[in-house]
Amino acid sequence: MPPGEFPGPAVAARPRPRRGHRRTGIVAALGIVAAGAVVAVVLASDFGSPKDDQSGSSPSASQAASSPSSTVEGTSRPQSLPPGARREAGGFAWVPPEGWQRDVQTGSEVHYTSPDARQELAAKSSVARDDLMDSWQKSEQNAQQGDYSKIRLERTTFRGYPAVVWEYTFTLRGDPWHARLLGFTVGGKSYQINTWYRPDIEAQALKTYEKVRDGFTVL
Repeated sequence: MPPGEFPGPAVAARPRPRRGHRRTGIVAALGIVAAGAVVAVVLASDFGSPKDDQSGSSPSASQAASSPSSTVEGTSRPQSLPPGARREAGGFAWVPPEGWQRDVQTGSEVHYTSPDARQELAAKSSVARDDLMDSWQKSEQNAQQGDYSKIRLERTTFRGYPAVVWEYTFTLRGDPWHARLLGFTVGGKSYQINTWYRPDIEAQALKTYEKVRDGFTVL
């Protein structure tokens, strides 16, 4: 993502009153000035601003072939879309939790917020521009407010593809949040599967995130 953009939840620590509500995200909450539009940020921008969505469910689609990866960030790629998968305009499919509020940010980015607004999930795709690690490191340089604290920002692989994991904590409007971002590149496109959640629900939040992440399919 472009320098200055910092990814964070759109929930603003409370349920959103209506669909289509634009996310303020960490960028505004932490007083960070975004240098570009949401998805403009190789991956982080794609999840640190307003824009994105998922639409229509559909059970079939061809997917990019890949070899299974035993890394901490994923399991082997499913051979077919899991039950209930939604195909998105961004060229991917996933299975968001039932009953969560859907928010389309752009044609290639979608967010879902839990009924109690204590967790948000986001998925997105964009044309791969710069190296994701470099992009996120530049964004991190601006993350000096909002009690930002890095847990890890490192390269890894996801189903055999080059990937980056960024995990950190921060404060938004007085409330603590935990972020876990996963970005990876496939055939010239970058994809992200991210979540932000309140620390006191970590066990359930990670269970939800991992289920969604493991069912993510590049079409």
